[in-house]
Amino acid sequence: MDKTVRGKTVRGAANAWATTGRAGNAVGRAAPPAFVLFGLQAAMVVAWSAGFIGYRFAAEHAPAFLVTFWRFALAVPLLLPFALPALRAAPRAAIGRQALIGVFAICGYLAPIAKSIEYGVPAGLAALAADLLPLAVAGMAIFLPGRRTGGLRWIGVGIGALGVVAVAGESFRLGSAPVWAYGLPVLGMLSLAVATLIQERIGGTDLSLPISATLFIQVCVSVPVFGILALVEGGIAPVASPTFGLSLLWLVLIPTLGGYGLYWACLRLGSAESASGALYLSPPVTMIWAHAVFGEPLSPMMAVGMCLSLVGLFCINREAGRGTSR
Repeated sequence: MDKTVRGKTVRGAANAWATTGRAGNAVGRAAPPAFVLFGLQAAMVVAWSAGFIGYRFAAEHAPAFLVTFWRFALAVPLLLPFALPALRAAPRAAIGRQALIGVFAICGYLAPIAKSIEYGVPAGLAALAADLLPLAVAGMAIFLPGRRTGGLRWIGVGIGALGVVAVAGESFRLGSAPVWAYGLPVLGMLSLAVATLIQERIGGTDLSLPISATLFIQVCVSVPVFGILALVEGGIAPVASPTFGLSLLWLVLIPTLGGYGLYWACLRLGSAESASGALYLSPPVTMIWAHAVFGEPLSPMMAVGMCLSLVGLFCINREAGRGTSR
């Protein structure tokens, strides 16, 4: 915690962040080295994409809400030993704020995403629709007082959006899912955008809570929500099959602990746009992954889209770096 970054310690940067009461654009906050942030974002993209692949596999063996209920029910005891020390001293207000974020970031995001894949929306297309997140974050930020989105950041969002469209251009095709099901990932994306901006606005206030504690709170809120949804869908009894257990193990360890944990870590170290902007790479990664596992076709245009996404991410991170250095 005492490694020097640009003449300030990380601990000093955290104190400056807490003083501002905001996670983004804090005056005097030292940004982490670019390669550290890029490495965390790369790991986050892989873990995030693993969630779409996991639900694609699980959809063949069990209902989406049942899988998601057990996913988080199993994650709770895994997170508890790491979260308990911080939770004992955590203010109730901070716990309440993180619970609210969990409703939007996990329940509101995953319920429509998982259901869309179950209805037949391809995993890559679900990732594509959900990856409109940076556009929503940047657009919503306009209406927040004291929140500015620079021109370079808008350029990055636009280039990244072009990359996403290019990646899916030749592989986009309607499947057996009803037309309205293709709107479900968009609803999930809007919910995650709300959670992202809430976390950014109160990030400094709750900075004393480690990521394990915030994730634990959010997961705990999600268990009863998905339990009710699973009961409405047919029941919460687990499916007695090795494939069901394998899908749960995958979803708990990689996208839940890894994906969400890395997402909030990137949000704390960077900005809302840089954290969500990294997810522009999720559709191409998901499509390549789906090709290897499920034999879905690949397109040469995906390489072009991947490059555009990288350029867009660079522009977003560059603008975020300017904001933190002012």
